[in-house]
Amino acid sequence: MTGRNRSLDGLRGVAVILTYLVHYCGSYMATFRGGNPNIVALKDWPELFDKVLYWLFRSHHGVHIFFMLSGFLISRIVMREDFQYLSFVGNRMKRIYPGFLLALITCIIAGIYLRIPVPGWRDIALNLVFLNGSPSSGVVGIVFNNVTWSLFYEMVFYLSFPLIVMGAAWARIPVLSAIVLAGVSVAYLPSLEGYYTEFFLFLFAGAIIGRLPRASIDMLAAQFPDLVVALLYGIIVALLTMAYISTGQFVWMFAGLGAIILCKAVSGHCALATALSFPPLAWLGTISYSFYLLHSVAIAFLFAGWWQFYIPRLGIVMNSVTMGGLGFVAAIAISWVSYLVAERPYFRNHKSVDLTADPSTGAPAMSSPAGSAMP
Repeated sequence: MTGRNRSLDGLRGVAVILTYLVHYCGSYMATFRGGNPNIVALKDWPELFDKVLYWLFRSHHGVHIFFMLSGFLISRIVMREDFQYLSFVGNRMKRIYPGFLLALITCIIAGIYLRIPVPGWRDIALNLVFLNGSPSSGVVGIVFNNVTWSLFYEMVFYLSFPLIVMGAAWARIPVLSAIVLAGVSVAYLPSLEGYYTEFFLFLFAGAIIGRLPRASIDMLAAQFPDLVVALLYGIIVALLTMAYISTGQFVWMFAGLGAIILCKAVSGHCALATALSFPPLAWLGTISYSFYLLHSVAIAFLFAGWWQFYIPRLGIVMNSVTMGGLGFVAAIAISWVSYLVAERPYFRNHKSVDLTADPSTGAPAMSSPAGSAMP
């Protein structure tokens, strides 16, 4: 059976919805509710409406889902018998940069229109190699384009992971063991020099799943009923939102849960996978990279023209919901244009990558366009 795995597309769609909620709710709270949710904890917001907004704001794990999908995809690509490192790196550049450059230009123009100071040439140059994703470098992100911090993680992983696999093969070390060791090392050893890189765990967790045979993925997916997965998701997110666990503890918990969700999406034999394959959600997943890069522009223009769209008779709560929906639709519109211009040409010129075949046998199964597992 061939064709796109719509469950994986839908998982990307969920990830961008979560990311949108982070930035819309965070902007709304900082603008209209009198506090920065990055600083003010859940318990310190007095009204129920504020607490709901805060809960939605704490959806940063959308990016973590993207990392796991990317790790899975890259692992599948690297395990192919015809893998070539230089060709792979070239394809990654072709996949990443067109959409990124279009978004960067769009964000700078939007900033000028909204009378936000233009960044200096040095900052622009360093953003071009994603050093804004390394806080210790001191590089300032481009306004509205700050989400590209995650591309720093992606690029480092793209360049290093194949070398880890090839090095393990050369040294005759079990590849899976090498991936686990490298993942923990890359996530935590830089902290000895003051660099925070813990989120690499998600990329390597996805890569571990990508290394597993299809039968093992199906078995793992079957071990966890959908209801249990949903309950675990709610509990883990609630623990973080209510500050009962630290970010570091959440990273490990969600990496484990995310691996299970990824297995269920790849397997496709459950109600969760069916829900993720819901056509509108799966379609959103196909434009998720452009959406991820550009949704902040839509949000910025929404807030700039807020009172032109505000309907007094709806009240505060309904207006916040309506405006959030309007911003989401606007983000989809500009993302679709970006996809047509900067992404679809890549997919037309590159063959699909089999995302669910057994990496040891290459047995045919569901496939997905090369590079589409990333946002």
